[in-house]
Amino acid sequence: MTETIEHSADVGFRAPLGVAARRRNHHLQTVRLLIAGDSAALAVAALFAFGVTGHAHRGDVVWIPLTVVLSLIGFAFYRLYERDRQQIVVSTLDEWRDFLNALSVVCLLELVAANTTHTPGNGLATATIATFWVGSLIVLPLTRAAMRHTVLPAIHAHENTLIVGAGHVGQMLALKIAKHKEYNLRLVGFLDDEPHDLDPALADIPVLGGEDELVELIRAHEVSRVILAFSRRSAEGLLELIRASGLRDVNLSIVPRYFEIIASNVQIVEIEGVPVIEIPAPRLSRLARVSKRCLDLALTVPGFVLIAPMFVVIALLIKLDSRGPVFFKQKRMGRGQQVFEIIKFRTMYVGAEDMRRDLLDANESSGPLFKIRDDPRVTRVGYWVRKLSLDELPQLINVLKGEMSLVGPRPFVIYEDDKIAGWARRRLDLTPGITGLWQVMGRNEIGFDEMVKLDYLYVNNWSLWWDVKILLRTAPVVFLRRGY
Repeated sequence: MTETIEHSADVGFRAPLGVAARRRNHHLQTVRLLIAGDSAALAVAALFAFGVTGHAHRGDVVWIPLTVVLSLIGFAFYRLYERDRQQIVVSTLDEWRDFLNALSVVCLLELVAANTTHTPGNGLATATIATFWVGSLIVLPLTRAAMRHTVLPAIHAHENTLIVGAGHVGQMLALKIAKHKEYNLRLVGFLDDEPHDLDPALADIPVLGGEDELVELIRAHEVSRVILAFSRRSAEGLLELIRASGLRDVNLSIVPRYFEIIASNVQIVEIEGVPVIEIPAPRLSRLARVSKRCLDLALTVPGFVLIAPMFVVIALLIKLDSRGPVFFKQKRMGRGQQVFEIIKFRTMYVGAEDMRRDLLDANESSGPLFKIRDDPRVTRVGYWVRKLSLDELPQLINVLKGEMSLVGPRPFVIYEDDKIAGWARRRLDLTPGITGLWQVMGRNEIGFDEMVKLDYLYVNNWSLWWDVKILLRTAPVVFLRRGY
C-alpha cells in the first residue's frame, strides 16, 4: 500500500564511504532543485499578482526577491526541504498545509510592515499580497509535483534498496515500488531465510540470501535503504545487527505488523518517550457527517450545472450508436446495508449481464469482481465513454439524492458484497463514493481483497482533508489512465 510506504519508520545508519558521499550529494542536489523550483514559482506568483492588481511601482520591485527569501526561510522552518531525504514517498498534497502556514505568516508580516513602516514594500496594495498568497498556494504544489515526478527521477541515480522478507507483504511492496518510478528506488533483491515462490512479475528481483547475510549484502550491493517487511526475525535483532556493523547511513524503513489498519492520517503521541499510534474509532460523528454532506453538495450542485450540456451530447451519442436506454441502473449495497440503484451512462449492449456467464473464463480480476480489459460487450461509443471515465458522471444524481458521496468506499454489486464478511463490513458505515482510495491507488489493478482493506482504512481514518486529497488525486489518475 502506498500510504504504508509513505509512513514507514525511518532510522539512519552509516553506509560505506562511497554510498554515504553519494547520498549527501544526492540530498544537496535535491534541496537545490526544490529551492530553485520554489523560487521560480514564488516569482511567477508575485508577477501574476502585480499583473492582476495593476500595482507595480518602481520601489515595489524589491518586494519580489524579499518575499522569495522570506518564504524560503519559512519553508525551511517547516522542514519542507528535509522530507525527500528522510522518506520514501513525499506527498506534495500533505505539504500544502505547511505551504499555507508559512506563506500566511510571511504575507501577514508584509501587510503589517507595508502599513506601519517605510520599507520597500510600503504602499503595496493589500489585494496584491492577497493575490500573491492565493497564486503561490496553487503554483507551488504544482511545481513541486512536476519536479518530483519528472526532473528528480531523471537526474538522480536510483537508491539501491533491499527488502527483508519475501512473503506476501514484501512482494506487495516490491510490485508497488516497481510501478512508481518517481520513488527513485532500485530493488536489488530480497532477503529471506525461508523464501516463498515469487510473483512472476518479480522474476528479475532475486532472493539474495538469508537474513544473516544482511550486512554483507548491504556492502556488496551498496544498499542505501533497507525495508523490513514482516521478517521472521524481530526488528530489534536486525537493528542491532546493523548497528554493530557500523552502517549508520543506511535508511531503514519498517512496515509495522498492524499496517492493515493504519492510514495516512493516524496520530502518533508520546508517553514519556514511548511512541503510541492513535487509531480513531471507526465511526463518524454527526458533525463529521454533516461536513461531508456539505462538501458533496458544495461541489456537486455547481458541477452538475456546468456539465449539463455534456450530459445531453453523451446521451445523444449513446442513442445513435445502439438501441437501449441512455442510463444503466444496477442495484448496489449502500450505507447501513441499504440497497440503492446506481446510475451510469450505458456503455454496453442490451443484455450484457446475460452474456457475463459466458465470459467468466476471461475474467482478469480477483475475487467476485468481474473485469475484462477488452470486453466484447462494450459498444463503440461506450468504449470512449469508459476510456474518459464519463460513464461515472450520472452518479452525481446519486450524490444529490444522498445515496452516494463524492468520496467513499466502492459501492459493490449485491453478489460482490455478499462475499464480504467480518471486520471488512465496517466499510458500510460510510456512504459509498464515486471515487476513493481504491481509485487513486490503482483502479483495476487493485484486487478484491486489497480493495476491501482500503475501504476499511478509509472508514477507520476518515477526515474532510483526506476527502479533499483523494478528489485532487483522482483527476490525474483518470486523465492519465493509471491502473486502467
